[in-house]
Amino acid sequence: MTEMYVGVMSGTSLDGIDAVLVSFESREPVRVHHWLFERYPEEIYPTLEALFTKPQPDSPLAHQIDQILGELYADVILRLIDNYSRDNIRAIGCHGQTIIHQPDANPPFTWQAGNSEVVAQMTGIPVVHDFRSADMKVGGQGAPLAPAFHHHAFQSSLESRAVVNIGGIANATYLPASASQSVIGFDTGPGNALSDQWIREHKNLPYDANGGWAESAKVDEGLLNHLMNDPYFQLPPPKSLDSRKFDLLWLRGQVHNYGKELDAAIIQSTIAAFTARSIARSIQMWMPDVRKVYLCGGGAHNRAIVGNLRTDSGLDVVGTNELGIPPDQVEAVAFAWLARCRILNQPANLPSVTGASKVVILGSITNPPNSS
Repeated sequence: MTEMYVGVMSGTSLDGIDAVLVSFESREPVRVHHWLFERYPEEIYPTLEALFTKPQPDSPLAHQIDQILGELYADVILRLIDNYSRDNIRAIGCHGQTIIHQPDANPPFTWQAGNSEVVAQMTGIPVVHDFRSADMKVGGQGAPLAPAFHHHAFQSSLESRAVVNIGGIANATYLPASASQSVIGFDTGPGNALSDQWIREHKNLPYDANGGWAESAKVDEGLLNHLMNDPYFQLPPPKSLDSRKFDLLWLRGQVHNYGKELDAAIIQSTIAAFTARSIARSIQMWMPDVRKVYLCGGGAHNRAIVGNLRTDSGLDVVGTNELGIPPDQVEAVAFAWLARCRILNQPANLPSVTGASKVVILGSITNPPNSS
């Protein structure tokens, strides 16, 4: 009997829910049986935006979104597994929706919304959640979490690789060819979230499809250089970002300080170039022997970002489909794998990535009612 896991991911881009049904067998690192994507309903955005503006985990609004997201996750999972026996599904890895992530606060704090009890009750399957806390308790950033899976699925002794996820925030994983070198991974800067916020404000669209609006105008190099002066880009890893760091409020302040009137399309084009350059700079600084970049996440479809990344890095930039997993599925598969690690009581953090003092088992388990 093939043992399967579900992975569920809703990232900082706030676009929706990715869910995968996968198995991990000895003859292949990952086998994806089914994938499903569901956009968030428009009516939940005001609640999410209110929580992002004023994150209060114990507020009535927080409990409301926790319940709503739990039900949404469960609905997607039930459709995902509709044609499969639940007896073969060992667990669900559900990351939840990150509302706030501040690993450098005193004390460190992270909050992912989405009620695991609701998911377990509605699906009848154990749910693994709260993946960040254990790493943060031993001094780690609790993020990014995917590099451990990237190492499991994508490492090669033939070439050093950079795996770049362009979600709401972009992060990069360095997979050295040599076993004597450490895997590193960190948030490089903005991903899709800043672009999404700008186009939502100016065109009332949820995202810049394929980077079309960004491609319609020229980059303002002066503004791009101004944005790249942010101190974050000089910090060494390990490092991770809260979604508020490079947001619309930050951008407005930067444009104001730049002191030049710019068309909204030019700013959108410059945002795409900013995302690409911050990724390229990170690879050049911390992954100098990499010659090929493998992209995943929604930003892999943004022609403006990908084109700028090719130009700025001078590297071969391709999708993770060349490594066997389509770009849209990688992050959800990673959380299925993390759930499997938790069920098997295997450590799944990489201290060389997060800065934790030791390896630890990640995640908490919520069992369905009346389970043995």
